[in-house]
Amino acid sequence: MTAINIKPKTIEIMPARTASISTLTWRTSDDSFARKLTIIVNNLTAFQVNGADYDALGEWTDDNIRDLIMTKFGLELAS
Repeated sequence: MTAINIKPKTIEIMPARTASISTLTWRTSDDSFARKLTIIVNNLTAFQVNGADYDALGEWTDDNIRDLIMTKFGLELAS
């Protein structure tokens, strides 16, 4: 088959992956020159805080990072 040109579009090529977690761990990688903080959660997934959001963090603590993760993924503390 010969390739045909189409208008560029982003499509999903793999179904979403899920993971069940009951504990929360993380590590961070900070690139202050690029104003980018990468947060790796449970060695399963990662997300970035950058630009103005990075600046708003100021000097973050473990509590700040925990709150970011819990908000991002809709997690709640166990009783």
